[in-house]
Amino acid sequence: MRIDCASNIISGFLEDEIKQGTIPGAVLGIIKKNEVIMAKAFGYAQVEPVCRKMSVDTIFDLASLTKVIATTTAVMQLIEQGKINLWDYLKEFFPELPTDKEAITVFHLLTHSSGFQAIVRLWDQDLTPEKKIAYILNLPLEYPSGEKVVYSDPNFILLGELVKRVSGSSLDLYCHDHIFQPLGMNWTAFNPIDNLRVEVTDLAATERCQWRKEILVGKVHDENCASMNGVSGHAGLFSNIKDLMAFGMMLLNKGRYQGARVLHDKTIDLMTRDWTAMLATHRCLGWDQSNNYRSSGGVLLSPAAYGHTGFTGTSLWIDPQAKLGVIFLSNRVHPSRENTQIITLRPRLHNLIVANLC
Repeated sequence: MRIDCASNIISGFLEDEIKQGTIPGAVLGIIKKNEVIMAKAFGYAQVEPVCRKMSVDTIFDLASLTKVIATTTAVMQLIEQGKINLWDYLKEFFPELPTDKEAITVFHLLTHSSGFQAIVRLWDQDLTPEKKIAYILNLPLEYPSGEKVVYSDPNFILLGELVKRVSGSSLDLYCHDHIFQPLGMNWTAFNPIDNLRVEVTDLAATERCQWRKEILVGKVHDENCASMNGVSGHAGLFSNIKDLMAFGMMLLNKGRYQGARVLHDKTIDLMTRDWTAMLATHRCLGWDQSNNYRSSGGVLLSPAAYGHTGFTGTSLWIDPQAKLGVIFLSNRVHPSRENTQIITLRPRLHNLIVANLC
């Protein structure tokens, strides 16, 4: 009875936010260890140039959730396989790395403490994907490695390339074979129109792209990823609520889901520790932590909670103490990224969920 009441309260909250124009639409999934508490669609998957209602099966551009669902998981698997170590120097896999970056380790990339700048503009340069990697490797560092945390796309673009160099498979193929397929995530892929049995109408729309001169549906929103053929370590992954709830259950169950083991329980513990407290910012390996200032997870999740967001309006938070997972998928950049109301919506939503379900 309490769950039904909580579901009604949460649904009413999101319906009101959509009426106010905070977001066009969303799909919310809430899990408690092995149980789906709520999976519900709200609002619209697209409002321009046509209007389409949201469905619980709608597939979203996950944006930076790619960093944790695909890239971080792949890197942690390679650590388990003995192919890399957390403290390995980047130069061991990138012999072309300039000498000023010889101190950078895999750890620095995973915790955004490498010294690389936050954003790099690659899409309007006449470079092949391979030359884009070389361009990043030759960027000047903005601060010494390990000195502070600056959230940076270049870190994860390089980690995606690291997965390719170490495993011998491109990031998309590696993740399909070793993460998505074992977990039964059949609606999760890079370049979904090419790799999933879907139509454009199965996907949430994102922005009217000034560079590509169209409303994007099924094409990756991130310009850098688009210029790298839709596959990168920092963005490009698409998925739906069903698949992401399976992924969340895997995390809550210490790497296991329905007979499949994707990560060892010790790996989950290692990955979700606070590694950067000494740098005045709390980050796990890949993941963000809940006890950071203005966390998207709000203020009521436990200090052990970890999560991540995506620029397009997506987020995933896991609270191992409460055995709670919240996956929130929205198309907040549709039709324009100028709508930033999600910054205050996310924490309020998570606070409401915790207060009513925990």
